[in-house]
Amino acid sequence: MSRFPSAANSGATPIPVRSWYGLRGEIAVENELWHLVKVAGVSLNHPPVVNWIMRRGPPPEDRLRLSFFHEYGHLQTFPLALAHLAWLLFMGRWRGLGAKGLLARLAAAAVAHEAVWELASETYAILGAGPEYRRAYRAHPNPLRPLFWAVMVTLAILGSILTLRPRDDAS
Repeated sequence: MSRFPSAANSGATPIPVRSWYGLRGEIAVENELWHLVKVAGVSLNHPPVVNWIMRRGPPPEDRLRLSFFHEYGHLQTFPLALAHLAWLLFMGRWRGLGAKGLLARLAAAAVAHEAVWELASETYAILGAGPEYRRAYRAHPNPLRPLFWAVMVTLAILGSILTLRPRDDAS
């Protein structure tokens, strides 16, 4: 765990990272209100919405460390998320929808893509943190964790189905 944040550096400076497929970036889990991920020179500052839900309960050091794993998981699972999005766009039924139907299908694809990516990233956090992940939540249970998994799986499945379904006459 030495290359991952500790209480001493849990956001003071960005930590350089490299994905398994060679993409380099920097991650700063600054606090519970803001995260920075910089990839290929592009800064992606964002509020940690999923981490607000998933990290309730454990002490700050554990929350920040697990949040780092989650953010790093986005970088590590990017090819999976991209493959899912490509599958939705390639296999989606787009012809003859009209503007309203097309926007609805694109929104469904975007929601499904984001849900799949969040699930993949949190799975990476579980695997990356290993026993620390289980220890943090055994000691400090979070009743919202099962809700996260249920909602994200539902959004991933429903969004994918809505994107891939045949055109109906109401579209």
